[in-house]
Amino acid sequence: MNILLVCANGASTGVLVEKMKTFTKEHEKLKTKEINIDATSFENLQNYLQSNKMDVVLIGPQIRFKEEEVKEICSPYSIGVQVINTQDYGRMDAPAVLKAAIELYKNNR
Repeated sequence: MNILLVCANGASTGVLVEKMKTFTKEHEKLKTKEINIDATSFENLQNYLQSNKMDVVLIGPQIRFKEEEVKEICSPYSIGVQVINTQDYGRMDAPAVLKAAIELYKNNR
């Protein structure tokens, strides 16, 4: 599964990506799965998707107002899109955000 986090400039989601990667490596059930997680800026989203296969795009809550634009960009690629829960994002709660990504992936198949 390929997960992409999108925010204004890719920096704050970069921290969350690293926490999510660490969690997947340490979690007994997840460490045997192939889960790739990355982050990019909203401005770079179109270019990123042209060269990378993604299954799920999670939007940082600070740019939730761009949700419809992100969905429009992701639509041709059949990618599930969702805004990250504000509390989970604020706490940098990697397990909760990863769980949301997995649920979105399952529901988008």
